[in-house]
Amino acid sequence: MERREFLKTAALAVAPQGGERQSCDVFVYGSTPGGVAAAVEAARRGCRVVMACPKARPGGMAASGLSTTDAVRPHLFGGLVAEFIAKVFAEYRRLLKDDGAQLKLVHGGWYYEPSVAELIFHRLIEGEQDRLRWLPEYWLERAVVQDHRIREVHLTGRKGAAHTITARTFIDGTYEGDLAAAAKVPYRVGREGREEYGEPFAGIHYMNWRTGRQIMTPDTGEPSLAIQAFCARSIFTDDPAQRVPVEKPDTYEEHLQDYLPLRADFSSGRVKSWGWGTPLPRRKYQANGNIEALTSLNLPGASWPWPEAGRRHRERLEKFHVDHAAGLMYFLQNDPGVPDHIRNKMSMIGLHRQEFTDTGHWPWQIYVRQGRRIEGRAVVTQHNFTVNPKTGRTPRVDSPIAIGEHSFDVHPCHDRRYAVDGFMEGVLWYPKKAFGPAQPGQIPFGAMLPKNVDNLLAPVPMSSTHVAMSVLRMEPVWMTTGQIAGLAAARAQEQNLDVASIDPNPLPALLKIQVDPYA
Repeated sequence: MERREFLKTAALAVAPQGGERQSCDVFVYGSTPGGVAAAVEAARRGCRVVMACPKARPGGMAASGLSTTDAVRPHLFGGLVAEFIAKVFAEYRRLLKDDGAQLKLVHGGWYYEPSVAELIFHRLIEGEQDRLRWLPEYWLERAVVQDHRIREVHLTGRKGAAHTITARTFIDGTYEGDLAAAAKVPYRVGREGREEYGEPFAGIHYMNWRTGRQIMTPDTGEPSLAIQAFCARSIFTDDPAQRVPVEKPDTYEEHLQDYLPLRADFSSGRVKSWGWGTPLPRRKYQANGNIEALTSLNLPGASWPWPEAGRRHRERLEKFHVDHAAGLMYFLQNDPGVPDHIRNKMSMIGLHRQEFTDTGHWPWQIYVRQGRRIEGRAVVTQHNFTVNPKTGRTPRVDSPIAIGEHSFDVHPCHDRRYAVDGFMEGVLWYPKKAFGPAQPGQIPFGAMLPKNVDNLLAPVPMSSTHVAMSVLRMEPVWMTTGQIAGLAAARAQEQNLDVASIDPNPLPALLKIQVDPYA
């Protein structure tokens, strides 16, 4: 069958249980940057690809508020990451012409408005439309596994449409590891204790991030189910022509208890000011959760059930995070306990009329910083990103396929009630990221391979500890591992093998992806 005919006719087959049945070479679940990279790369290599996602838009957090790309050393990234950044910058050159001050805010393409990032993701997908079929607003219901292989997956669309999809290779591009979990892959969710892998930063952890040192308490290092906070990473503007007023949410009274401690913070002088966020082009500002502030867009505690929550529960949790952000902004603009200079400053901004147009101008994807982590054939730990004083470098691994490149970066796991000396529990953060204890380290192919399924790759919910995931969780890393997963799937198709049986060692060079930070 011609590749173009695949997209035209494959959906016409009727599954025995009703709905559509489709056969493809590669199925990707999740249109996060990692999922998109996997699908695009597999399609470029000639595979027939289906990518499904619960969201209506592609790009995950990169297109829903994470507008400052997390890369301490951008030169270490190649492949689709470099292509994406170049396309973003080219689009801004078209939009902003010779406005040097505006172009400076783009940082060469590494900073961007969500709408621009989404546009680039759409173009990447549409560029492979002969081989890549995208199914937005489709939820995974179950996966059928036989003899250590996923045989098929069952999806349900927004209007109840049923899809059954078979493929040679399946790729989990979700933040939460939903496909892997449906395939009964063992996984982790919480935080390991210090003793399990000998990780100094593991478990319950209090840190003075200004000095980079732990605050020793009796329970430091114990394992915990409490994971780091999520937030609705929002976009604001002071442009009167584009500003949409922040309305008081219906649930304001429910969230007010989280904001009231700010009155004491303001009166005591602990909090002296409040910023609009990171400046972006066209008078936009990106607001994120703050690891220093005891109250911010972050919502510690509400994130804990997310990784294993079902569809409806996640919808409620997502709304809870957005309502928290809306209520906090309303509080800062209107509460009499907020100092006049802060209230007046915050009243100058609102939501941007041209961002998130179908979700009330609030982000359509909350910032899921941590989900399930599969148990793979290799595991990445804190030690992968720690320099061995004897060798002067981070460890070498078998079959490296990418570099994990960032600081250890964890937002608070408990709320302000559990703070010690003004520092939140669970935080790992270093102001001078490049000089922190986390240094670039190799990621093994085995971290994407589940122990018990041979035709599944998990380039986003990789096999790692909580501490290691604080480095791996950056979108450029996931885009890189996603692209490798797409190429691995194409190799498996060419060689009539499961991805667990291919030789992964040649893959990075084919994509000009660096795997040795010391080379």
